[in-house]
Amino acid sequence: MTDILDLDGWNVIEKRRTGTEYEIGAEYTVQPDACLKCGVIGNLYRHGPKPIIYRDSPIRGMPVRLVAKAQRFKCRECGGTFIQPLGGIHPDMRMTARCAEFIQDQCLLDTFKRISDHVGCDDKTIRTIAHGYIDGLNAAYKPWLPEWLGIDETMIDGVQRCVITDVVNRVPIDMLPDRDLPTVTQWLYQFRDRRVVKGLAIDMWRPYKTAAHAVFPGLPVIIDKFHLVRMANTAMDNVRIALAKDQAKVVGRDWMRRKVLLRMRYMNLDEKGRFNLQMWLDNEPEVAIAYRLKEAFYDIYDAPTKEAGAALLDAWRESVPARMRKTKKDFKPLMTCTANWREEMLAYFDHPISNGYTEALNGVAKVINRAGRGYSFEVLRARVLFSKTYRPVEAELEDLPEPEVEVVETPRHRASSVRHALMAKQEHRCASCGGIYEPEHLYVTHMGPVMEDEPEMNLVVLCGHCKVRFHTEGVSRHGSTSTP
Repeated sequence: MTDILDLDGWNVIEKRRTGTEYEIGAEYTVQPDACLKCGVIGNLYRHGPKPIIYRDSPIRGMPVRLVAKAQRFKCRECGGTFIQPLGGIHPDMRMTARCAEFIQDQCLLDTFKRISDHVGCDDKTIRTIAHGYIDGLNAAYKPWLPEWLGIDETMIDGVQRCVITDVVNRVPIDMLPDRDLPTVTQWLYQFRDRRVVKGLAIDMWRPYKTAAHAVFPGLPVIIDKFHLVRMANTAMDNVRIALAKDQAKVVGRDWMRRKVLLRMRYMNLDEKGRFNLQMWLDNEPEVAIAYRLKEAFYDIYDAPTKEAGAALLDAWRESVPARMRKTKKDFKPLMTCTANWREEMLAYFDHPISNGYTEALNGVAKVINRAGRGYSFEVLRARVLFSKTYRPVEAELEDLPEPEVEVVETPRHRASSVRHALMAKQEHRCASCGGIYEPEHLYVTHMGPVMEDEPEMNLVVLCGHCKVRFHTEGVSRHGSTSTP
């Protein structure tokens, strides 16, 4: 059988399965040379064992409890007693060092509750380790300035959190506790050398514009076109909704089902879609006006030059009927924005930079916070900034090639197992420890048994650490640490 504990200096005494946990009894064979209290060398004798329970990283999807047979020693010189130091054990927690490392790795990728279920300890312990690790990451992190800075915000727990990114290389740079002018300005002023910045992509929040002009005078500020064309779509939808209230319910439901025809660009519709849309617009002149205003606004960004775009913008503003400029539910908000942010809107023609990555990161932050049922700002910031940062794979893992699995020449049940394993790999989760990893750090392979009565599991997805743990000589049966 394989040495399932896989800790240097430890010998497994017994293994058993208790309910939904594995319990491994083991002893540490490295004896102390000197008294830990007085420092005298070689004047010790055994004073009886003491069992101590530690948590270890999960195996085969089940929590592991390590029952350590720790030897007590007594010093003949000072009379003091102490327990032998145990290698591979976390100094402050009742768990192995690799279990703490597993928690640290996963706290940026998975919820605290799910990690506690995998490890088998209280979620308060998970939070303690995670917060200590995250505090260290946040303290050591040094933000930087990219060539094109993206600034946006997202509502998290009732507070607008400012998100700053490198919009060209699509990398998160920082998350601020709020989006207020002093906070944003102070963050920008922390960098002495700001010459690398070529421009900023922001949304229509005036403090961003004020901070940008104060810190980067003369640099272009671009309003992401996504915000503006979305406002055009929203205004058109609001016109449709208002008109639908005066129609029969059946007509209103039909309009709602067919609203995708209005939202799509006319050039992207197929022949049937264009026919149905034209029938709709011919029968509803107000909807037709709103739709053509939306299409004309999109056409502004299709202009070949900045001057042509400015002319189209002016023509579009003149074409909006007076009755559609009166309320916030029509085209009034877009009219206001195109007047107040005209220069920043047309700057897109000189620098076609999109803030779409920042918008996408805002959505990721909301998903992370919702999954964790409300993280603290420090945890949320760390998960946004560091969730793609992984520890380098150890040297011994680099030499383990992923096994080549030939589906065509295998029996049908094996081919099915391969497909299931590959699907599991797409979910990025190890079948043994339950951790989330990047696909390149997962292997479609075999899993050896822990107990003698357990079968070997074929074609499962394991992370590199679990792959090493289950591929010893006893499992591979041919003296190699690679997959048989």
